[in-house]
Amino acid sequence: MRTFILAVVALAATSFSATAQSVDQGRTVFRNCAACHQVGEGASNRTGPLLTDVVGRAAGSAEGFNYSDSMLAANASGLIWTEELIFDYIADPTAFLRTYLGDDNARAKMTFRLKDSDDRRDVIAYLASFRTAAAVPEAGFCIVNATDRTHLFANETREGARRLAELAPGERLCSDQTQAEDGIVSVFEDAEGFEGCSRIVPVGTAEELLDYAEFDRCRWGSHNS
Repeated sequence: MRTFILAVVALAATSFSATAQSVDQGRTVFRNCAACHQVGEGASNRTGPLLTDVVGRAAGSAEGFNYSDSMLAANASGLIWTEELIFDYIADPTAFLRTYLGDDNARAKMTFRLKDSDDRRDVIAYLASFRTAAAVPEAGFCIVNATDRTHLFANETREGARRLAELAPGERLCSDQTQAEDGIVSVFEDAEGFEGCSRIVPVGTAEELLDYAEFDRCRWGSHNS
């Protein structure tokens, strides 16, 4: 729930609109990040984790990267990298983790801080352009917001592990792992909504929400397959 609360606060103050210009400007800003991070085809972990598919990814989950204890704690508490939360994080990574975790001793490995708000929006637009439809956890499942509006989404494994996040159009929410063959994804219009839609999703796949309608009348991508 902490993830959702932070996302709502950030969303109220931050507007993201990816354009060709903002992506191009973000490519230039990313040069400040390239010493530690790679993104795109063939990207791998360096001093920092690879950033392909970072938007919508669970914090601390890039395979093979040695994360700090604080970032692993953020992962365990359900932090999902929405564009709004990345915006806050890259302004001051350690301050973000201390606020999110409620721990004054928390510390991020990333020491670089990108203070300019326009630069942050642009570099996030650039990172968001690197999304691969096939990037689904091998032992997990995802839900993708393919509508033109922001909604509240939830992923729940059969073991009861639950992730909750408000996703803007194009963002996704993935589970980490499950011992079962499937999981459950749900969507609500907003935090006040109770009559949303739910769907059973096989492990290793992603379900797309195409249109939202209350009382389980949503249109899903799997309806067209």
